[in-house]
Amino acid sequence: MPDHANPNLQARRRASLARIQKLAYWLDDAFRIPVIGKRVGIDGILGVLPVAGDFTGLALSSLIIGEAVRLRAPRRLLVRMGANVGLDFVVGLIPVAGDLFDMAYKANRRNQALMQRWLEDVTGESGAAGARAA
Repeated sequence: MPDHANPNLQARRRASLARIQKLAYWLDDAFRIPVIGKRVGIDGILGVLPVAGDFTGLALSSLIIGEAVRLRAPRRLLVRMGANVGLDFVVGLIPVAGDLFDMAYKANRRNQALMQRWLEDVTGESGAAGARAA
């Protein structure tokens, strides 16, 4: 049975994408900064803590890559996702400027979009089988 016709696989993909979307939301967009209206997540807040915050953000961001591995995403996609998280981590180590970059770059939302596009391509369904919850 082809992947796109397997209902169990489709349900797993939908559930996984929903987890990725929730995690990306909490890591990159959960809180609104008053006055400027910019959204920031736990990753951006943790990044303010020198080194330990960046490592914690790296670990949390890796959970999204773990979901991609569970769904057997292609190596090329995993490398691209890893590069997003790696860039976010390395630049985030720079005091102040790195924190501002981290809050603007939103590596987790980028990885969510990559996964969603891949799932749409694999399943042939728009919206990756309808999973849009955040």
